[in-house]
Order: sequence, then C-alpha cells, then structure tokens
Amino acid sequence: MSAEPIIAVVEDDEDIRGNVCRFLGRSGFQSWGADSAEDFYVRLLRNRADLVVVDIGLPGEDGLSLLTRLAAQGVPTVLMTARADLDSRIKGLEAGALQYFVKPVDMQELVAGIRSQLRNKRLHGGSEAVAAVPWQLDPASATLRAPNQQTVVLTTRELELLSCLMQTVGTVVSKQALVQAVGGRALDDDFHRIESALTRLRRKTLEATGTRLPVRAVFGKGLVFVP
Repeated sequence: MSAEPIIAVVEDDEDIRGNVCRFLGRSGFQSWGADSAEDFYVRLLRNRADLVVVDIGLPGEDGLSLLTRLAAQGVPTVLMTARADLDSRIKGLEAGALQYFVKPVDMQELVAGIRSQLRNKRLHGGSEAVAAVPWQLDPASATLRAPNQQTVVLTTRELELLSCLMQTVGTVVSKQALVQAVGGRALDDDFHRIESALTRLRRKTLEATGTRLPVRAVFGKGLVFVP
C-alpha cells in the first residue's frame, strides 16, 4: 500500500462529498468522489481505491448493493448514512461494512475509523486495491470472456450490443446509438427489446462464468459497460 492510501467517497450530496474529500486530504489521504454507484464504477476505470466510504441512499444502485460487491472483492468499506435505526445498521454491517457512521459525521472520528480499517488490512496481509479487470470480446467466435477466463457464447444481437458498449468502455451509450447498432428503427420498441435481450444475457453470463455482466443502465440516457 502506498504512503498515502486512496479513499473513494460514494455520496450523492455534493457538499458532504466535497467536505469529506477535503478533510481526508488534510488528514494525509488521497481521495476522489462519486455521486452514485454507477459513477463510482466509471471512475474506477481511471483510479484505484484502498477503502471506500459509502452512503446507503444512493440514486440508481443503492449503497448496500455496492457494499456487497466490494466486500466480495475484499475491499474495506465504511458506511456514512443518515439512517440511524437498528435495522439499517444491521443490514449495513451484514452487507459488508466494517464500520457504520451516522450523519452528521464527526470528521475526526471518520478518519480514525478509516485509519483503523487500513491498519487491520495491512496486519491481515491485504494489500490489493480495487481496480478494474478487463473483459474480452471475441467477434470471430462470438464469445465473451470474463476476468476469471470463463466464456459465454453470444447470439448475433448480444454480440452487436456488446460490441457497441465495449467500444467506449466507461462511457454512456445512448438509446438511439444502441438501437442503431442492432439494426433497429423504432426507438422505444427496439430499446425495450434490447433491455429484454440484456436481461437474458445477464442471466446467461452469470450462469456460464459465475460473474455478473458489468453493464449498467443510466436512467433516461442509455447503457454503460463498467468493468
């Protein structure tokens, strides 16, 4: 781990996110922020994170889902949320959070908690930061290879869809561009067919590779491939 651990702050409130990142900077950390889980996945393509601070009430994919994904990778996380009830605490800790802070958070207490978790990570031999792992698309054989090297065979429409998304990894592809990529014309009807095909592809990919397909829907805009 570097001398200055990098902390990611996933918080949809811009003021809170900015305040936390600034305090982390004054406390000797590098940090970067994201306003949603989807934004976090995109920014993770360019940045690493040694620990992630997560809010539960995020737009789109919620904080508990993000926590579960990060915990599965062994990435330390702490929760920072306005939900003070016992049920929320239990759900947060069970999802993988190592500590639970209720807003308004005392910044010195938050930093102390982060330092404690990073020390535990070092003591237990953990040194890997979360980072993007590549997926590989082979148009010749119409297959998608997951980071664990397991493959899934694609239909023509699935291949066209993934080819469009993976040409601009981390960038939202509009509904219109996706419809055109699969040879459609009627935007709403054909995009509905794309969503149905994507649902089947997600299920098929999980069954064949044991890994979730990293395609996220961005409400009102389109789809983004964010490994």
